[in-house]
Amino acid sequence: MAIDFHLTLIRHLPTLANVERRYIGWSDESINQSSYVNNQAILSPKIIYGSDLKRCQQTAALFSPKSTYQGSQAFREMSFGDWELKTYEDLKEDFIYQKWLSNPDLVSPPNGEFLHQMATRVLTGLKSIPCNQPIVVTHGGPIRFMLYKFAPDERNFWLWNVKHGDKWTLRWDSRKCFEEEKRCKSISVERITESERMSDNS
Repeated sequence: MAIDFHLTLIRHLPTLANVERRYIGWSDESINQSSYVNNQAILSPKIIYGSDLKRCQQTAALFSPKSTYQGSQAFREMSFGDWELKTYEDLKEDFIYQKWLSNPDLVSPPNGEFLHQMATRVLTGLKSIPCNQPIVVTHGGPIRFMLYKFAPDERNFWLWNVKHGDKWTLRWDSRKCFEEEKRCKSISVERITESERMSDNS
């Protein structure tokens, strides 16, 4: 009998660049809200997987302090290249930027990644995790892609609202269904933070 496959994706807590609404991809900033994790959200799996960047490691340490953290570049945010740490106001007159907003799979940031490049490394990383209920701490881009690709209801990539501290769980009938890249049967979202204290910036 097939065993259900549940994938939990958690977006890290915000950094200063997030609060300032800057594009932060591979820059390695620390989180700036480290005391607001909801005690009801504390988890204790043996291993937490996630991005190798500090903001994900620090988030995992707060909500799962007894777990071993396995960081990987596979779960990093998209590389924003020349747009790294810039804001919408900095970029709004840039023709390439406007094209990227319209279709991030056909246009990439200068010296950055295409959406499909990020997607390939994220999926490869997820498929390499051996357990059937992995918990992965990652970034807004990878989570938004996973929802865009796998959620039962199809939406535009940009329409998925993934906030810092969101814990998304995607459920399939089996690991095989996930590895064959079929849409999941259900999704749910909850917070790992005390929402009233969270920044509205995402």
